[in-house]
Amino acid sequence: MSKRLKAKAKREGTLVLDAQGLSLHVDGDEGVRARIKAAQQSGRRVALSALTPLEVHRPGEAAQRLRFRLSRCDVKPVNDAVTNAPAKLLDISGLDGQECLVDALVVATAALCTPPVLLVTSGKSHIPALCKAAEELPGSPKVKIVNV
Repeated sequence: MSKRLKAKAKREGTLVLDAQGLSLHVDGDEGVRARIKAAQQSGRRVALSALTPLEVHRPGEAAQRLRFRLSRCDVKPVNDAVTNAPAKLLDISGLDGQECLVDALVVATAALCTPPVLLVTSGKSHIPALCKAAEELPGSPKVKIVNV
């Protein structure tokens, strides 16, 4: 990416897809595709956790569509910075790790992205609590939710 595009991405922030957002994108959902296109045109990066494709894993032709869509996203690794945050998010939000661990990892990934951060999700039960908890992590931006 050129220096000019990197600078623009820093100004415009990041659009993060969770499993449902990626799944809808792979399946051709026009609403999600329009959001992604608008984000890219405005200089916003489109990112997701390296775990998200595993949640959306598909066989056959759908796997090819998934690989193609992933080639156009910034797939964030699950590194030490990401793995340290979910326990804190779960503690702050009071949620159960077994039920919410992957979502906590996705929110932790989003919280480490360039702000402003938008998280595309259908998770209306515990994602809002995890995003609110992320605001208490040192240096984390507010993660706004885009419901699909």
